[in-house]
This record gives sequence, structure tokens and C-alpha cells, in this order.
Amino acid sequence: MTGSRVAASVEFARSDLQLKFDVPDAPFVALTGLNGSGKTSALRCLAGLEPAAKVDWPNGAPDSRGYLPQRIMLYPAMSLADNIASSMRFAGLDKSSIATRTAELLDLVDISALGNRRPHEVSGGQRQRAGLARAIAATPSLLLLDEPFSAIDVDSRARVRERIVDHIAESGARCVMATHDPEDLAASNAVHIVLT
Repeated sequence: MTGSRVAASVEFARSDLQLKFDVPDAPFVALTGLNGSGKTSALRCLAGLEPAAKVDWPNGAPDSRGYLPQRIMLYPAMSLADNIASSMRFAGLDKSSIATRTAELLDLVDISALGNRRPHEVSGGQRQRAGLARAIAATPSLLLLDEPFSAIDVDSRARVRERIVDHIAESGARCVMATHDPEDLAASNAVHIVLT
């Protein structure tokens, strides 16, 4: 990363994994590597979910973070719309703003017709779309996305990816994503970090 600004430096070690890398100060950063190379662990470090990790933020830590884990965890008793709205309620947005933004996000990820359904009533790809919408709903300054489009059917993936990338870019957020898909890198014009 010589010559470029660093947004974060990460060091993390456990018995089976050693991570040490810099995250460049760029709108989109993609983490790639073989299975087990530490992509998910790297995102967890940046999310503050690995207590043993040392993360240095030279320009200050982000004031808010949105995290989409590889295994989507939606609230099972809530509808997809309520799951999306939940992150905005936690952020303190007013009810009117939450309702409007929830409708916009359901449309953004092409699940408007499914807003009243619960997670067990929809497919894995539809749950992933709802998870994406929830992660970006409160407009966090840093988004951490783990394989964000992998469960979405091939016919819809490019459209949803393009919409999400455009939405993130317009919001001014920074995004670090773990991916195996070269199309994710191309669509976001991401700075690429290979973990080994």
C-alpha cells in the first residue's frame, strides 16, 4: 500500500490463522483468497467482533458500521420489512422516515412483494437481499459485506449488484467486501486485497 492512504491496519492471530494487512482509504475494497484465508475473520476484525484483533484507524474509526455476515441472520419472528426497519429503529430514525426508506430498500433489492413475509417463508437468495437492505438501511459510514451476492439467482444478481454498488457510492459510505466473484470487483471498481 506504499503511496496510498491507509484507512485501517489489521493484525489478528489465532492458532490456525495469521492476518496482517492494511485497508486502503478507498470507496470499495475487495478481500479475496482461498477458503480459510481469513476473509470472514478480516471483516469481523473491522466490525469489532474479534476482541483479540488489533485494528488501528489512522484517520479515526468509522462512526457507524453495517455488517452483512455470510450466514444471513434475520429475526425469525419479524417480516422482511420489519427486519430492514430494525436497524433504522436502533439508529433512532423517526417512524415516517423508516417507513419510507424501508419501502425504497425493498424495491432496491427487488423484494417489494415479499415485505410482509417472514424469513422462513422466502428463499435463501431473498433472505440475502433483505440482509443487504438491512445492512445499508441506516446509512453506515462503513459497510462490511461477506459474499453479499452469492445466494442471489444468476438472472437477478447483476441487477441487484449494480443497484447496491450505486446506492453505496451515492451514500458516500466506504465498503469492504469479501468475495470469490470477479464480477463483484469489476462492478464496484474495488481496490483488491488478496489474503493468503
